[in-house]
Amino acid sequence: MNLLRAFILASLLEGTMILVFLYSLGHKVETVEKLPVTLIQLTQAPEAPKTVPPPLTPKPPPPKPEVHRTVAHQEATPAPTPVPTPAPAPPPVAPTPVTPAPPQKVAEAAPAPPQHLSPADISLTFADKVRSAVQGAVVFPMAARAAHLSGQTKVTFDYKDGVVSSASVLTTSGNRILDKAALAAVHAAHFPAATAEYAGRVLTFEIWVKFLGLDEHE
Repeated sequence: MNLLRAFILASLLEGTMILVFLYSLGHKVETVEKLPVTLIQLTQAPEAPKTVPPPLTPKPPPPKPEVHRTVAHQEATPAPTPVPTPAPAPPPVAPTPVTPAPPQKVAEAAPAPPQHLSPADISLTFADKVRSAVQGAVVFPMAARAAHLSGQTKVTFDYKDGVVSSASVLTTSGNRILDKAALAAVHAAHFPAATAEYAGRVLTFEIWVKFLGLDEHE
């Protein structure tokens, strides 16, 4: 509406200016007489501008049909049971140092004396007593004496607390009669009792048993 009014006013103004211009030039009255027609024509309302119809708004597309999807019911996974965090272990307590007791001196036991003594371990005094006991028990065989036999036999035997055992001939005299007589003297001898140092111990002796003729003397 405002646009229309502005257009009319502009037209009137333009017509007025034309009239004034024509008047000033002294145009003929005919021209002036025609002025009302022109004014009438100018005063006529111009044709209303054609109204452009607004563009058609496109219709929205029909809504798509909703597809109802069947969702399988999933069983709810149970929440994991929280594992209790173990309490931190207390710091290790340093053991109280124990001062070791000084080792007690153990009296060293004296080494036990050997229970079996060889001839070299026997004192000469005791060995001489045993030899004298064997020699004193010698019986000269009559057959050997008649044959004028003589000689000596070396015997060995074990002695323990006055008792002998394991007697045997180490060196023969060369005559079986004399050898037998030497062994018989060992078993028949009266041996001295064992001294304190030899009590309960086995002593091995090696003794020469002598057989002398009538004209021989020890």
